[in-house]
Amino acid sequence: MVAAALRCASAYPVTSVGCSVASPSMRSKGVGAALGDLDAAACSEGAPSARNLLVTVFGDCVAPHGIGITVSVADLTTLLAPFAANERLVRTSLTRLSNRGLLAPTAVGRRSFYGVAPGAVERFARADRRIYGPRHPAWDGRWTLVVIDGTEATVERRAAFRQTLAESGFGSVAPNVLASPVVPAADVAPLAVAAGLEQVLVTRGDLAPAAAGVLGGAELARRSTDLTWASERYTEFVARFERYPVDRVAALTGEQALKLRMLLIGTYRRIILAEPLLPAGLAPEGWVGARAREIVARLYDACAEAAEQHLAEVLGLKPRVPLGRFKVG
Repeated sequence: MVAAALRCASAYPVTSVGCSVASPSMRSKGVGAALGDLDAAACSEGAPSARNLLVTVFGDCVAPHGIGITVSVADLTTLLAPFAANERLVRTSLTRLSNRGLLAPTAVGRRSFYGVAPGAVERFARADRRIYGPRHPAWDGRWTLVVIDGTEATVERRAAFRQTLAESGFGSVAPNVLASPVVPAADVAPLAVAAGLEQVLVTRGDLAPAAAGVLGGAELARRSTDLTWASERYTEFVARFERYPVDRVAALTGEQALKLRMLLIGTYRRIILAEPLLPAGLAPEGWVGARAREIVARLYDACAEAAEQHLAEVLGLKPRVPLGRFKVG
């Protein structure tokens, strides 16, 4: 078990990732709880679902080596085995992701391989920018507004388009009306076409000057960024992962380091992609998402080398250690 292994791996004192200073006995209990948490994490039980983890494998682990790389079902099962996922669960999850257009299967003889579907490459790229890019992009003071025709296409297509816009950083102002201060208007058209919509209204510009009866920037930000769900999830994320001590994380075995890397990103991605993207001037003061990002970036770097070595061994790739992947800002 990783907890037992790590107790013998380092002679240095255990220090918490958090800012508070605890007694040695309290730190020891915290370390044991954190490492036990990593040991116990299984698909949909303390860890994201198998589908989420597979998307993490391709987005976080495989894409940096080449977006066109395909991976066998056997190797994917090996990567998810620490999460108690068997081949049947992996195959079922791959089929569902393929049906959603995220992954595409390829047969080589009697073996099945999967890779990022051609139509999903840009979606993976957008998610990559949201997860690892600057938290608060530069802002010119203008807003992009999108209005969806409630009679166009199908309910499912409109819902899928709204979901895509949300993942890109838009927030909902009213039914079928979305806004973002940082997403360029030019980014919307390709998303609409991909969703099968042709009558989407898109505009970007300055808001009218503040006046009685006129919606101002601060109110628009408030309406388009319901952060309640994200705040609750980030708070849970911080409480869970700030217990993980960096020195012990750096001493994890390759398999356990990759498990932590996948657990971190799979959990963090679900939150960050649901959080409306705001520039620094509109972000809440003391936003807990900033603390969550500090934790995930620190732990990610601590386990990066061992995780990448293990990944490369399983997939037969040349290691590319992703140090400093999270951008400042």
